[in-house]
Amino acid sequence: MSDFDVSAVGLKAPTYTYQPIETSAPAPSSDSGQNVYKQLFQLVQQLMQMLAPLFENDQGSSGSPSPSPSPSPSAAPSPSPCAAAPSPASTGQGGGAPAVSGASPAPAPRPAAGTEGTPAGSGARSVQEAAAHTNPTFKPVLRGDEAEKDAAIKTQEDFGRAVDQTAKEYGLDPNAFRAELQAESSAFTEGFQKAMQHEGDLDRRGENNTSIGLGQISRKFLDGREWSGDGPGNERLGGQVVSTEDYMKSPTIQMRMAAANIAQRIADKGGVEQGLAYYVSGDADPNNPKARAYIDKINKAMNDPAVVDVGRG
Repeated sequence: MSDFDVSAVGLKAPTYTYQPIETSAPAPSSDSGQNVYKQLFQLVQQLMQMLAPLFENDQGSSGSPSPSPSPSPSAAPSPSPCAAAPSPASTGQGGGAPAVSGASPAPAPRPAAGTEGTPAGSGARSVQEAAAHTNPTFKPVLRGDEAEKDAAIKTQEDFGRAVDQTAKEYGLDPNAFRAELQAESSAFTEGFQKAMQHEGDLDRRGENNTSIGLGQISRKFLDGREWSGDGPGNERLGGQVVSTEDYMKSPTIQMRMAAANIAQRIADKGGVEQGLAYYVSGDADPNNPKARAYIDKINKAMNDPAVVDVGRG
């Protein structure tokens, strides 16, 4: 019987060669011993034939074990679709600390106390720039929350934040609205409490139609007098009647009436400059002398830190 190789599975197969068994023991006295040897040899031979297919070498006669197949590129595990690209902090770029794998993102800095929900300054430094942040919106002046809002306005910083919120509600540029209140009543440089009592257009005193408060609202728009047309109490704002008494003691009502008044002028006259021009002169042409002087005054206030920075630090 010839040798056969089982190295395909990393084993060295022993060589089996039949040789007559020599023994010093006396030969069996009968044929039974030889029959046993023959049967044993036949069994071993059959067993080897049965096992031979299991040890066939797929690599031919090289006799060395087949190398494990290299994984194909397509077999490489795909990255998880939700794996995020490394942030600058995780790569060490931008000076940030390395990100910790699996850690929750750092929470955004909290706004200063009392500023939650209030809009930041627009960055506009002129009436022309403010036009990009203006989209007049009409809301009622009286909403039942005036006392609560008033109670939160204790300092000039509180007032600045409340002005920004009111501007947002009526679709006005926050810087331009601040500057208008400053131009009308010096609300930022003189203080809002004093500005709330400011009275202008004294030449109309005989008509009981002077202008009062933060936004210098004409008295004819109070106490249910002239609520039609383009007044701040017209139907677009709910047709509400605001008493002079309530108006004079509420900064919230004064800010809302000022915002509602100018928002309607802007919407009706086709732009911020046109609305301001009509408001101050009755002529929507921003190049008329009175309008030009008023717009220049507002532009100046929009670049005054004492106006645009209050409550935003």
